[in-house]
Amino acid sequence: MSGHLERLCLDGAGSTGFYTPHAFDLRLLGTELAADHVVYLHEVHHAVLNDATAWGGALHVYARLPGGGRETFGQLLDACRTTHESFATFSSVQIAAARHGPLGPMIAAYPRYVPLYQAVERLMALVVGPHRRQQATNALARLCMQTPIIDEILAAGLAGLRLAALRALDRPDDRWAWFLRRGPQLLAAAAQAADGAVTAGFGPAALGGDGPGSDLYTAAHRSHDDAWELWETAAYEHLRAALAAAGGRTLSFNGHQDGIARLVELVQRDHGFVGLRAEPGERRRSDADFAAAVLQQVRHDLTAGERHRAVAMSARRAEDLVDLLGDVPVAGGRPAMIVDARPTARLASLYRWAGRPPDSVAVAVRLFAEDDDGDVIGHVPLRDPAALAALAERWGKRGPFVLCVGASCLAEPGFAARWLPAAGPHRSIFVLVDVEPERFVPGWAGDGRTVVAVPLEVEDTAGRRGALLLTPDERVWWLIVADDVTVGLAIEYLRGVLGPALHVDGDADAGVFAAVREPALALITHVLATESFTSFDALEARHAD
Repeated sequence: MSGHLERLCLDGAGSTGFYTPHAFDLRLLGTELAADHVVYLHEVHHAVLNDATAWGGALHVYARLPGGGRETFGQLLDACRTTHESFATFSSVQIAAARHGPLGPMIAAYPRYVPLYQAVERLMALVVGPHRRQQATNALARLCMQTPIIDEILAAGLAGLRLAALRALDRPDDRWAWFLRRGPQLLAAAAQAADGAVTAGFGPAALGGDGPGSDLYTAAHRSHDDAWELWETAAYEHLRAALAAAGGRTLSFNGHQDGIARLVELVQRDHGFVGLRAEPGERRRSDADFAAAVLQQVRHDLTAGERHRAVAMSARRAEDLVDLLGDVPVAGGRPAMIVDARPTARLASLYRWAGRPPDSVAVAVRLFAEDDDGDVIGHVPLRDPAALAALAERWGKRGPFVLCVGASCLAEPGFAARWLPAAGPHRSIFVLVDVEPERFVPGWAGDGRTVVAVPLEVEDTAGRRGALLLTPDERVWWLIVADDVTVGLAIEYLRGVLGPALHVDGDADAGVFAAVREPALALITHVLATESFTSFDALEARHAD
């Protein structure tokens, strides 16, 4: 996707993000934590709204159709832009404010979104309690996106859809405008009906913590998840009845799922698999499911603008590399030798290459260099495991010697067996997690392994970053480099899959991590300086920006 009109953005004077139905990209400055959280949550809410609604399902389909889907996608997106941006802005600010306090000055850095936020604030003015307002906003946005669009596509065919066939009240932004015209009384009535449903089903305890001046997180305690799910559904049904009385064709809370399944079948019949799967039945999504879905879509841009430039450099002898890097202190005052392994497709997307990128999985030492066009990251290849072993031996004990393998490399048959032992038995091996944790964590659970997780906060010249180190065996460490929200989501996912087999160690100066602390910090600094972005989609075909 290219251009503002084909994506949903939060841009302004601070951290920025944009979402397409393929994924969302974040450029977090790491200097204003509250702003970073708003931007992250903003894009997450775009993703969640699309993943759980009929109109969002249609966006997913037309964003991926080969050939002629682009124009229709643009029309669908334009018809829900206000709904999406209003929902994402209000929800993200409310959640971040509960942690950081009032965010007025921060919001002002994004002036185009202030009127959207204020409109939702007015609409929710008579809904008492921060969690009620959050749930009511969820219900409203969901209802606006739960239109009969799927039925229209199935009737007209993928190429035959005409948005003009839908009445105004069956388009998201027209529905949103209709609710704005009705004012806060309708939302207050929906909240009152939802209160009654929860009190009848669960008693008053779940609602007791959500009053004037209460804390959003306290009100949303996990012990009341079922009650609040009922609250949102009941509020949705109250708003749905009002819209239906005005002539809108409505779907139930999860009424899109059967239609989405049929739409995915139609797409696969006509175009083959395009990366979409229908969510099965009415299964409730767990916190781990939610975390996994977000991790699959997030990308952290680590550059201030364009991707780093890179060039493949001629092979050097081990002694040349050691002489070049052996006197450059990076970790604990000592130098570090870091060898990276990434697949060719990943390298092609990570960098702007001066010349051809490597044509296979590349194992290389990265060097900072200059050419006629400015700074460039050189990649000095190690042609075979013997070259890696020779470099490790030549390096000796000057400082950390680190082999950093992209998790995507491990999908290549025989790669791990050939390359990992060549680093030597006493060297540090890290796997940079560039694939969805769902690809490997269930295997740890199936093997009954105990997994140690060490969350870190690191600072570089660009600001604060988050990292997570994982090990199921104390020999190989798996590394996530992102921000604190991604680290928290990763831990949430791990906890959901591993249960008591997950041990989160908050003391980074002790425990099993102490032995690899120096090489780990050297590697994190290296990743932040030499990777253009981090994401979990290295084995997927990500749509070009």
